[in-house]
Amino acid sequence: MTRSVTFTPSEADYVAAMRANFVRAIRRRRVIFRVTIAALVFAAIGAAIGLADGGILWAVPYALGGLTYGAILFAIIYVSSYLLLPRRAARLFRQQRSIHQSFDYRWSEDGLEWSSPQGSGRFPWTDLHGWRETKPAVLIYMNDTLFQFLPQRAFTPEAVADLRATLERSGLPIY
Repeated sequence: MTRSVTFTPSEADYVAAMRANFVRAIRRRRVIFRVTIAALVFAAIGAAIGLADGGILWAVPYALGGLTYGAILFAIIYVSSYLLLPRRAARLFRQQRSIHQSFDYRWSEDGLEWSSPQGSGRFPWTDLHGWRETKPAVLIYMNDTLFQFLPQRAFTPEAVADLRATLERSGLPIY
């Protein structure tokens, strides 16, 4: 079985991988926890204003208003970030000339290796943070934000199944 893929990343590959990473990032427990805390702070501010404005009867409607305001504010922030991401990612892709060339990725029970005209490297599975398979790419994380992406278009069905099985056997967590 071929335990490798070779591809030249395209701007569309890069944008799709960045989008998949963004969606993963906003679904993390840490982000959800912080948004929940911020929404509760907005509700508390609303309740305090309601108490000051009209007494205890106004605290609940003002708290709900504050909660709604906070939810709308965060929705606007995340949706606008998601919509602006392709423009930013495309610009970053164009700036980083080192990824405009062919890459060869190989995997084994020991880890992931890559090579390109610019150089080569090896990542033992134990040095990696996690992985995620998405529709556009397999993302292999070195830390919370830094990742390698292998576009799904580069894989045969057998190769992606083998990579998935190798990743599962390695004990690397799904991220």
